[in-house]
Amino acid sequence: MSTANNFKWTNYHSHTNFSDGKGEPELYALSAIKHKMYAYGFSCHSPVPFDTCWNMNYESLLDYRREINRLKKKYADQIKLFLGMEIDYIKNLVGLSRFKMLGLDYTIGAVHFLGYFEDGEAWDHSGGKPVYERGLKEIFGNDIKKLVKYYYEQVNDMVLKEKPDVIAHMDMIKKYNKGNYFFNENEKWYKDLVYETLELISKSNSIAEINTRGVLKGLEDEFYPSNFVIDKCKELNIKLCMNSDAHNSKDVMALIPEARALLKEKGYKEVFIFDEQGWHPIGIE
Repeated sequence: MSTANNFKWTNYHSHTNFSDGKGEPELYALSAIKHKMYAYGFSCHSPVPFDTCWNMNYESLLDYRREINRLKKKYADQIKLFLGMEIDYIKNLVGLSRFKMLGLDYTIGAVHFLGYFEDGEAWDHSGGKPVYERGLKEIFGNDIKKLVKYYYEQVNDMVLKEKPDVIAHMDMIKKYNKGNYFFNENEKWYKDLVYETLELISKSNSIAEINTRGVLKGLEDEFYPSNFVIDKCKELNIKLCMNSDAHNSKDVMALIPEARALLKEKGYKEVFIFDEQGWHPIGIE
C-alpha cells in the first residue's frame, strides 16, 4: 500500500539492539526517513529486576538515552525523533515510576510477566507457545479463564496506578490463540473482561495502540487489539495511535497503512500522534 501522500505517518513502538531488536537505532531512524515518516519513537524494553534475554540492562539506560538524543540532533532537519520506553508493569515490583529520572518523551506500558515457575524463573506469557502452555499448566492449573482474568487485572492495575501514555498491545494474551486454540474470543466471559479494561482506559488519559506485529509475524489474523475491541474503542471514544512494534529497521512502517485503512473503514476520523506539542489528534484522511 502506497504511503506517498500528505498523511503524517508515525510509529512510536520499536525495539533496537539495546533490547531485543536487530540493529543500531540509527538504522531505524534512516529507515523512517526513507519512508518519509513525520515522527518516529524508540521504545526499547525496560529493565526488570531479574534476568531475561530481551529486556535492557540497567547499565545500558544512560547509553540508550545518550544515543537517541544524539540521533535527535543529527537528523532534526529530516524527522522528529523521540525517546520512549516500553516499560513492563509487574505489580509491587516494577512500573513506570522507576524510570522517571530518564526524562523520557513518552512511555508505553505493557504486561508480559504473570508469575513464576517453581524454579523461580519469571513467566513471560509472550515467550512462545510452548512457554505459554507451560505457564498455563504450572501456574494456573490449566485454567485458561483464571489466566486471562489475571492478565487483564494486571493491565487494569497498570492503567489505574501507572498511567502510561500508551497501552501496548492490550489484548496480547491472545498471542498464541489463533483459531481460538486456547479460548474463544467471542464468549461472554472474555468480552466482559476486555470491556472492563476498556472502560478504565476510556476514563484515563492513556492511548491504546493499534499494534501490527502479530499479523506481520503470522501469529494473528487481526491486529492487537482485535476488531471487536477496536469497535468498542470507538464506542467509548478511546484515543488510538498506530504502531508496528518494529524489531528490525525494515519493519518501521510494517502494516501501518493497513491499520489506517482499517480504522477508516470502521469510521474513525482521527488518530493520535506525538510531537513537540505532546499527544494530539490528526485527521485520519
